[in-house]
Amino acid sequence: MSEIIIANIYIFVLASVLAILEIQIEGPHGWAQNLPTWRPKNSKSKLNRLYSKFMSGRETTGYHITMFTFVFLILHLPYVFTLPFNLYNWSMTLSMFLIFIVLWDYLWFVYNPHYPLKQFNKEKIWWHKQWLLSAPRDYYFLFYSPLASYYRQFCFMMMPV
Repeated sequence: MSEIIIANIYIFVLASVLAILEIQIEGPHGWAQNLPTWRPKNSKSKLNRLYSKFMSGRETTGYHITMFTFVFLILHLPYVFTLPFNLYNWSMTLSMFLIFIVLWDYLWFVYNPHYPLKQFNKEKIWWHKQWLLSAPRDYYFLFYSPLASYYRQFCFMMMPV
């Protein structure tokens, strides 16, 4: 049980550091609005449409592709250090990645002095295009699908052999 607590604290600290770093880079302009980052010229390409669909219609930027790839690679680092790569471990890694994205994004608002939590709404945060209740719709999908994965893995572990 202590491993789970330590892992969750580590994920929280990592998400906090990344959110603060991103605030330092973006300042008051969310979704890399004023950054000199790559943006695809052909917004109708299949790859760009797929990325945009996965990101709920948000603009594709080189900055965000790089940041998401960086987090994805960091969370796969245990496999470099002998963690067995199997379906169980990888589904846990993907679940952690999805939960991490929600936490990292939300902490960006918690720590950002330009976006106080009282302004956490669809009128002020233009880059989150779809909202459900008082949060971006992505939060629900990205948070609850990993929980379902954890549940499936737990049930899988409990099955008699």
